Parts: sequence; C-alpha cells; structure tokens
Amino acid sequence: MNTIEINDPYIGEWTTFIETDRTYNGDAITDAYCDDILYKKVGNVYYRRVLEDSRVDIRWFGALPDGITDCSDAIQQAFISADQFKLSVTSGKGTYLITKTIYIPQNPDLAFLSKTYDFNESVFLIQSDFTVFESGYYDQGELVSAIGEPNDTNNCFGIKFGNFSLLTTLYNVTSPALVIKDWHQGCELSNISSQKFSTLLKSINNYYTVFDDLRTTHQNEARIGERFIFLGDINLNVFRALVAANSLVGYKFDGPLRACHFDAISVEGVTTGIQFNSEVNNCSIVNSYIEGFEKAFEFKSYIDNFTIDNNYINFLSRPGSKLISYVGLPINNIHLLPSNIFVHMLGYNQLFENTENDYGYGIEIGLNTSYGSSINNFLLNDFGANYNLNGKIRFPTYLANIQNAKGLISGNYSGQYTRGYDGASGFEVNSSQPNLVHLKTKIKHTWTQIVYVNLQVYVGSVVKYYRGFFIGNVFYEFGSSGISVTTGLESIVNSDGFIDIQGGSYESGDIISVKGEVRLI
Repeated sequence: MNTIEINDPYIGEWTTFIETDRTYNGDAITDAYCDDILYKKVGNVYYRRVLEDSRVDIRWFGALPDGITDCSDAIQQAFISADQFKLSVTSGKGTYLITKTIYIPQNPDLAFLSKTYDFNESVFLIQSDFTVFESGYYDQGELVSAIGEPNDTNNCFGIKFGNFSLLTTLYNVTSPALVIKDWHQGCELSNISSQKFSTLLKSINNYYTVFDDLRTTHQNEARIGERFIFLGDINLNVFRALVAANSLVGYKFDGPLRACHFDAISVEGVTTGIQFNSEVNNCSIVNSYIEGFEKAFEFKSYIDNFTIDNNYINFLSRPGSKLISYVGLPINNIHLLPSNIFVHMLGYNQLFENTENDYGYGIEIGLNTSYGSSINNFLLNDFGANYNLNGKIRFPTYLANIQNAKGLISGNYSGQYTRGYDGASGFEVNSSQPNLVHLKTKIKHTWTQIVYVNLQVYVGSVVKYYRGFFIGNVFYEFGSSGISVTTGLESIVNSDGFIDIQGGSYESGDIISVKGEVRLI
C-alpha cells in the first residue's frame, strides 16, 4: 500500500496516511469522509490516517493546549468523529480552555467493546459556571444531552473516561462538573480532580460502573456544596479512592443502593459524610479515612445490610459529632465491626443518633478501643437519642452479659418492645428502690394485649422467677398448680401511654441482676 506524509497544522508533526478504500470500521470511503484530519483524497486515491492504539487526538481537530484558545468545538468534534468510527480519544498534555458543555456520545455496543477517553493528565480550564462534560445521545443525527430522557433510553457500555483535572478562575462553580447517565457494564470514571466546584459528579441511573480516584475539594476549608450526587438506580457500583473534602455533603444518594461497595474513600471536613436518602440493600465501606465530620453516615430510610469494616475514624474531639445517624426502622441491619479504629472520641455517645428519638433496631457492634469496660458505656444517657440495646447488638464478652436484651428481629417480632434493661446489672437502676423489679417497655397500653413475661431475678445469691402474661393490667402467673392471677408483677401505665413492668412488692434484699424478656404477643 502507498503512504504519504503530511505535516499536521496543529501539532506541527509529520503524520503518515496510508492508501485505502475503507474507513476504520470497514465502511467504503466516500468523498464525504475526507476531512483532511482522518481521511484525505489525493487525485482519485483515498488515504486514511495511521492511528496509534485506535485513538484520535483532540489537537488534530484544533484543540490547542495553551490555556487561551477556546477548545470546546474542537473537542466536541473529536468526540463525534471518534464515535463515528468506533475509536477512542486522547490528547496532548496541556491546559485546554472550555467555554461550553461538551457531550459524551453514548456507546450502546451490546458486545461491550470498550471506548476510552484518556486525556493524558491534561487540565481543562473553566471561566464561567456550566457543566463541563455531560452524557449525550444522537437525536436524528445531532448529538444532544441525555439528561431529562427516561432512564435506560440511551444506554452506554464500556466507556472509560478520565485522567484530567478541572480548574476554574471562579471562586465557586455551582453547576455539576460532570453529569453522566445510563452508564452500565464496563463503564468507569477515573483519575479526575477538581477544586472550587461545588459538585464534581452528578450520576443518574448508573450501575455496574466504577468510580475510581476522583478527588474534589474547595479552598479555605469552606463547606460548600454536595461533592458527589447519585440519583436513580444505583446498583453494583464500586466507589474507590474518592475524596470529598470541605463540603456540606460529601456523597449524597437519592436512589436505592443495591450491592455497592466503598473502598479507600475519604470523608474529610464535612457536615455530612455519606447521606443515604433511600433504601440501602447490601453495601459496605472498608479501608477508608473518615475525619472531621458532624455526621459521618446519615441513613434516612431502611438499611437492609450495611457493613463498616477496617476504617480509620477520627472524631477530632468535637462535641456533638456522630458516626451514624439513622431512623429506627425494623428492617435495619448495620454492622460496625471490631476492625475499625476510633480516634479522639469524647465518649460512646458519639457513635449513634436515632433521628426519631426512638429505639435502635438492627445494630451489630464490635469494638476494639480503650473506651469503656462495662455496659454503662452503652446506655441511654451516653448513647444518644434513646438508643437502646437489642438482639442485633453484640459486644465483646468482657463488657457485659446482655444476651437477653432483645430487639426487633426482621420476621420475628418477639421482644421488640423491651427497653434493653438500662441498668448496670441488666435492669432499670433506681437507687431509691434497689430491691424493686422495674423494667421499661415500649408497649402501648391497651386492654386487649397479651404481654409475655419470663424473668430471672437475682436477689443476692437467691434466684426468683416471674413467668406469666398480662392481659390488660392483670398478671397471670405460671405456677406448679397451673395459671393463676397474682400480684407478683404489676403493669404501670406511664403518662406517654407506654407501660413499665414492676414488682408487686419489694424483694428481701437488693437486686443484683435481671435476665429474661418481656414480649408483646
């Protein structure tokens, strides 16, 4: 095949074209393809530019990395030409001025062929407030924004986009720097940094996608914006090595999270680290750095399964900061594993906050710290908004024996109304009445309910048993001769409508401990 050498007017280098009658994707070349960039016609002979790694360079289309020339149209045309012939995109290293949004064409190839946009550590300079890159699709041959279209109308597969930095001359850019939509299997955003952008990424309905090494902060430690916003379906994504510093919200999720994984992310200098406004099905955060927060994790809906494992968590000795803020819902399963390290805590009251001032359900705790040696460290006054021990909590054995402190277990409602026995020995502490059984519940008083009681009370070395049930306020006790009405226990109705279970008389000595359960049947 004949070749010709042509000096590229933008990069100033000699470029080889090879004689051919076919495009890069095998179509027959016509005069319409001859743009003097990828295809040329000399006489009656067609030539095709010889590419390295099937990539086009945005400089060939007039994008000059001088930080002065407006490169928007040139970069957009490079994207369109590369997409037409199933090619990838690269750039020469430098600073490119962009003045308007550039659309990333969808890649609907069901064969999952990869398409790479690698900008060779270039800088994109922004001097006004707009979105820099946005998902696009072809509408009657014109590349337009995909935002606002129904989900999964214009799917993308195998797009790999990144390796650049975003800079601005503004104090703050309020428009999301990147907006991507309907990216699925094999897609990846990686090695992107920004400064002085309120939001680096707005992600809509993306799954099977990897978000890797995305770094974003703001100057002067100003807590501005929501750095990462995720909407729509958020399924099977990996969030790895992300940095969201100096923000109101680091990572905001407004859609359901299913089987997602956070690895080696950073939460620094934020009001809220990770905010989940929808249901979380099965997710984990591992090997991450969490520091300088008011709330590290905020859950506003159901938590089917969320695991916090092997993280460095620094409270910076700030009063009022909370590791987890959540709603006490019955399906909750939060696993705080003992591999996490807690630094500069003021007390265990910084671990949990229940936003409904109600009971904590579905928390499993393992701790490996120097804080605390008794159950008192985990009780109401120290633990935040009415957080209570329950059946999903597990502690190291040296802390206390609380196997009988029950909580709501999904699918099994036994024990859901006990208060977890707040006292140091497993029952409510009442220093003025140390020999009176007194258990709080969250059972609303009715005249038709049946409340089952099975208690083992230690009075010194003597063990007493209270076994039976309440109907209304009447206690029916199990005895050797059958069931009989007794005054051994009483049902006390509080002003808020909840009942306490109390002994009908004082014990012969101080109560050492109480074990067992109180359950609404």
